[in-house]
Amino acid sequence: MNRPADMPRKKTAEADLRRSYGKTFWACFGGSFVAHLLVVAIFPHFEADAYDKSEPVIIQIENVPETRQERRPPPPPRPVVPIASDSDDIPEDATIMETDLDFGLDDLAPPPPLEDLYEVELEEEEEEIVEIWRVEKQPDPKKEVVPVYPEIARKAGITGTVQVEVLVNKRGLVEAIGRVIGSEVFHDAAKKAAAQWTFSPAIQNDKPVKVWVMLPFRFQLN
Repeated sequence: MNRPADMPRKKTAEADLRRSYGKTFWACFGGSFVAHLLVVAIFPHFEADAYDKSEPVIIQIENVPETRQERRPPPPPRPVVPIASDSDDIPEDATIMETDLDFGLDDLAPPPPLEDLYEVELEEEEEEIVEIWRVEKQPDPKKEVVPVYPEIARKAGITGTVQVEVLVNKRGLVEAIGRVIGSEVFHDAAKKAAAQWTFSPAIQNDKPVKVWVMLPFRFQLN
């Protein structure tokens, strides 16, 4: 079909793209090639650092001597105890072997003497002395002894009061003499009298206990 000469022609984008495809391809290819040449020219080659191999660690194992455990000797056989039997097969003249028993008694230490045991018992029996203000019931005098007036003090006309400290045990008896306060001329007479006193024992926690008690003695001339 013949197209009139004065008929206008239309231009499409698809036709332009096909026409410029070859130029665009070669232009990109040439640019990429030039870029690779520049990279090769600038960085001709790369040197990698050498890898240093670490030396292997060698562990030496010494020959450890083998330990040997000594076996204990077997225990000695137990003595055979004869058992009475009603069987008639056992002859009457059978011989029983004697067995010597060694219990090693010679190696045992001898027992302590009786004196040492007695001293140990005395130490164990030592009781605590309780303060007089701590007891629930104080000791009451059951027997009071008046001291003898010293003749020297009587002739000299000396009078005074002496206090004697005594230890009363669980049975209510004077076990020891402690301090003596007062004129020295009356000390001996006061201690002799105080040693003869008896008491009902002091009570603490429903049990008798030891306590120190102070006894006053007054020496006066009639």
